[in-house]
Amino acid sequence: MTGQSNDVDVLQETAETIRRLGSCTSGEALGDLLMAFSDSGRGLRLARLQGALDSENTRLAIRLLDEYLHRNRSHEEWLALGELAQRVALPEEKFSWQTR
Repeated sequence: MTGQSNDVDVLQETAETIRRLGSCTSGEALGDLLMAFSDSGRGLRLARLQGALDSENTRLAIRLLDEYLHRNRSHEEWLALGELAQRVALPEEKFSWQTR
């Protein structure tokens, strides 16, 4: 399997997971992570992740962090996931450019 197909699987899995979780505590925590990856002006609350994610979603968050740190994805791909997270898990949250 190539790295790219694995990358696609991680992003697809993330989109499916955030849709499934919605605005529950885990969904909000994962949404927070995705919004931070897509918005350099947004802070990430690590304590929120630590207390809210179960072991399966923690592993997903670690895989996403690896993707992000290795710059395997474009800003547009992170933005699409961040916007999805905002719609389904964090409708009250705003990106930094939406608060100006």
